[in-house]
Amino acid sequence: AVTYEVNGVEKTVLTSLPADRYRAKDVAELYYSRWEIEVGFSNIKSSLLDNALVLRSRKVELLEQEVWGMLLAYNLIRREATKAAEKHKKAPSEISFKFAFQFIATEMIVLGNTASPGTIPKRLEHLRGNLEAVFITKRPRPSRPRAVKMSKTRYPINHHAAPLK
Repeated sequence: AVTYEVNGVEKTVLTSLPADRYRAKDVAELYYSRWEIEVGFSNIKSSLLDNALVLRSRKVELLEQEVWGMLLAYNLIRREATKAAEKHKKAPSEISFKFAFQFIATEMIVLGNTASPGTIPKRLEHLRGNLEAVFITKRPRPSRPRAVKMSKTRYPINHHAAPLK
């Protein structure tokens, strides 16, 4: 087990990696960065794709274009959120992706209707200043604690049976 601290909160990760080959600090850093990647994938699926189960295109080239478009949109939103975080001296992970996406998408529509392209840098700076509203103080936890769910079975279950010892 590897124990590490993030923002004052102690976390423990179970690993089967040999301790003599991998330092605990390296495992903790890799796990933390991997967790941020998983959060990013979740943001793409839930916010950008709106929980859609399938991509719309039918040709391989168009599917690739659709995936690259989603990744580009995600990176542009993260870039603006990171610039806003730097401006407010906060960590980029403290910005809610969902709210940043909604805010930036709305601002980009307005920005697209701007008559003069010369005003775009000034408007982007204004957008970053307004992103202060989407900072989160604490990541929301699941509403229910994690638990092993009962598997569905086609056989009847005796709920009154004594537990196994």
